[in-house]
Amino acid sequence: MNVLYVGYDNKVSIAASGGGDDKVQAVISGGGGTLERVGGGKYIAKVRSVTDDCKITVSVDGKIAGVSQFRVRTIPTPVATVGGVASNENMTAGQFRAQTGVGAYIKDFPLNLKYTVTSFTLSADNADGDIDEAPCTGYQWSPKALNMIKNLQAGRMVTVENIRATGPDGRSQKLPGLTYYIK
Repeated sequence: MNVLYVGYDNKVSIAASGGGDDKVQAVISGGGGTLERVGGGKYIAKVRSVTDDCKITVSVDGKIAGVSQFRVRTIPTPVATVGGVASNENMTAGQFRAQTGVGAYIKDFPLNLKYTVTSFTLSADNADGDIDEAPCTGYQWSPKALNMIKNLQAGRMVTVENIRATGPDGRSQKLPGLTYYIK
C-alpha cells in the first residue's frame, strides 16, 4: 500500500487511458488532503492527518478510471548525531575535535529529508570534576563549546542535550540527547 506523509509535498504521478492529460481529473479524499497539478501527469499531494483511508480518485471525462488507496503517516522523529557516531559510543578526543557540530537525520527512511539543527547545549566534565556547559545556536559549536572541545581528554564524557531541529515540514522538534565517552 502507498504512503503519504503529513507536512511533506508528496509527489504523485497520475496517468489514465482514454484521454489526454487535459481530460484527466484527480481528487483526494481522507487525511485532510489537497492535490495540486504541477505538470503533465504530475501532482503534489498534501495531507494533514493520519489515516488508513486516504484515496485518490482519477476520472477521465467525468467517468471514474481508478481509485488508489493510501495510508497517511507522520514523518518519524529524526535522530541527532555528532560525526555520524551514535550516542553512547566511544570517540577519541581527536575524532570529536574534528567535528563541526551536530547533525540530524532519519535512519532507514525511504525519503531523503533534510533536517537543520537549530540549537543545542554541549556539556562536558572538566579537569576539576565540574561540568561545563555551552549553549549553541545553529548546528555548529559555539566559541565556548569549541574551547571546551579543545581541552577534551581521554576519560571525559560529553553530552549534547536540548537539541532542536527543523524538518521539511517546518516543525521544530526536540530530539533525544547524545552521550559520548572520550577515549
